[in-house]
Amino acid sequence: MTDPARVTVIAHRGDPVGARENTPAAFASAVALGADMVELDLRRTRDGTIVVLHDQSLLRLWGVDASVGELDWAEVAGLRSGDDEDARIPLLSEVLQALPLPLMVDFTRREVVEGALTAVEAAGALERSLFVTGNVPALRLLRGLSGEARLGLTWTEAGDVPVAVLEELKAEYWNPMSMLVRPDAVETVHEMGLQVSCWTVDDPEEMGRVCSTGVDAVVTNRVAQLLRFLGRG
Repeated sequence: MTDPARVTVIAHRGDPVGARENTPAAFASAVALGADMVELDLRRTRDGTIVVLHDQSLLRLWGVDASVGELDWAEVAGLRSGDDEDARIPLLSEVLQALPLPLMVDFTRREVVEGALTAVEAAGALERSLFVTGNVPALRLLRGLSGEARLGLTWTEAGDVPVAVLEELKAEYWNPMSMLVRPDAVETVHEMGLQVSCWTVDDPEEMGRVCSTGVDAVVTNRVAQLLRFLGRG
């Protein structure tokens, strides 16, 4: 089993148990709980602004039957959950300034790459930002724009570790879904000099299983529970 002190606890979308996901409130709660790192998601508005939001649609969380890409930032900025000023969709640039922790910057569409990289560089946060996605062309674009950007390859396919792709991208992390984590796969990645993060692990039994394989980081919705499991909470 991995040394509990060495497992990086990554807060999935902040603390979605205590606050609305991917909001300033959720990120502040994750910091307060003791997360080592915060995962967040990126989308692009119609006018090119990079915002922190998981779904392309605004319906599930914000009750607006529209794509975030159909609205300008001024319209998105006005969305709120109740009276809490921090229950809103933030700018990536805002989160970079407010959050002191390392960040796992997740995205699915290549349209966010240039704007996200610009925001991260402007904030002086390149060293503490790990860009992750399963969109290999988007990672290739990002690598072409920056040789210094830290990359992680998200993975959902069974089978062998994608060694050639990891090497091509000069990735730092392999980031598979938790069910794909096996001791031999983790060993392969470690032999490459890379690290393994996995997602999204909320069940104590699964926490124990993935940690027993030697993973370096675990993404979870239940930060407090994972910290307790690791003997750190």
